[in-house]
Amino acid sequence: MSPGFPELWSGEEDCNITIEKTHAGIMQLRIDFLHFTIGQPNRTTGDCDEDAMILGDGDSKFTLCGQNHAQHVYYTLSTASEKREDSDLPGSKTINLSMRMRAGDMPRIWLMRLAQMPLAYTAPHHCLQYFTNDNGTIKTFNYASNGRHLASQDYKACIRKNTGFCSVRYTPCDSRSFRIGPGGGTPLVMDPADMEQEEMMPADETQTQEDEMEGSGNDPQIETPMREEPSLISRIWTYISSWMWGQARSSTWSRWSPYTQHYGSEDDRFRYFGYGNYGIGLMGHGRQRCDDRVTIPCENEYFIASSYFGAGVCDPHHCGNTFCPGQQRRNCHVETSITPFAVSVHFGPPTVKRSPEENIGMCLRYTQLPCDS
Repeated sequence: MSPGFPELWSGEEDCNITIEKTHAGIMQLRIDFLHFTIGQPNRTTGDCDEDAMILGDGDSKFTLCGQNHAQHVYYTLSTASEKREDSDLPGSKTINLSMRMRAGDMPRIWLMRLAQMPLAYTAPHHCLQYFTNDNGTIKTFNYASNGRHLASQDYKACIRKNTGFCSVRYTPCDSRSFRIGPGGGTPLVMDPADMEQEEMMPADETQTQEDEMEGSGNDPQIETPMREEPSLISRIWTYISSWMWGQARSSTWSRWSPYTQHYGSEDDRFRYFGYGNYGIGLMGHGRQRCDDRVTIPCENEYFIASSYFGAGVCDPHHCGNTFCPGQQRRNCHVETSITPFAVSVHFGPPTVKRSPEENIGMCLRYTQLPCDS
C-alpha cells in the first residue's frame, strides 16, 4: 500500500519489494489493484516516463501507470533458481516489484493484493488477465475519461469458457468507450437507404502527409488494395443469408472469412489488413490497417453487412474511434464461439500522437451465451 494509506501521498520516493515464492509449486503471481492512482503517462507518447509500477525485469517486465482501480494481472514467475549467498543452497528466483515516483508533487494512492498461485489456479499461458465470471468488463490499462492508453502493451485478456456456454458476445461500454486512434474516413454504410445519404471513401484515396508521419497512433488507413476488387469468394461470403449463419456457426469452415485470410501470416504487409466492406455490392472496398489495435478472433460481426442480407463476415482487428463503424451502439456487438475466448491488445512503442482524447483506450462488456441460444 502507499505510504499513509488511506490518505493521499505526494512524495517522490521509490518503494522496492522483493517477492519470494513460498514453495516451488508456485507458478504465477496475481495482483489485484484495489486502489491504484499514480501519475499519468506522457500525454503525447503514452510512455510511463515519470511515475510507474515496474514488475519483473528483462523481456518479461511489466510497466503500469495512471488509473487502474479494479484491474488485475497474472504474472508468470520464473522457474529458474538462484543463490542469495555463496553458502546458500539454490532457491527459487525472486521477483522485484518497484514503485517509481517521478511526477512531482501530485496526490497518489495505491492498495494492491498479491497472491501466489499454484498450477491449479493459474491463468492460461500468455493471458495477462483472466476473467472467470459469465459476464464482466474488460478495459485497457489507464482507461479513464482523462486517461490515455499506455504504450508498449502486448497482452491477452482471456475469459474462461464456463459450463453450459458456447460463445461470447462483446459490446462497447458506452458510445465513447472505444478510442484507439482517430477515425478514418466515411463510416461503413449498412442499409440500401443509407447509400443515398453517405459518401463512399474510394479504396485508393491517399492520406495526408500529417497522418503518414503519425506512427503507430495513426488512424485506420485505407490503402490501395492488392487487387482491383475483392475475390469472388469475398463477394459470395457477403451475401450468405442469415439462416445459414445459424446452421453453420458450430462448423469449422464457418470460421473462415475473407477478412481473416491473412490473420496468421508472418508477412506484416498483410497480417493486419482486411477487406473493408463499405456498402451493398462491396462498393468503395479497400484495405484497412490497424497498428495500435485490439484483436478478437470471430466468425461474424453483426454491424458489418446490410440487415437485409444478415450478419457480416469478421474482421478480427479493431482500431479507430468506434468499435462498430457506421452503427449505433445498440446495434453493435461482436459474437464468437472460437476458443479460447480472448481479447488481444497491441499498443506499439511510445510514439507522438496528435490527441490524447483519441487514444483513451477500450472498454468492452462481455457476456457468455448458452449453447442452446
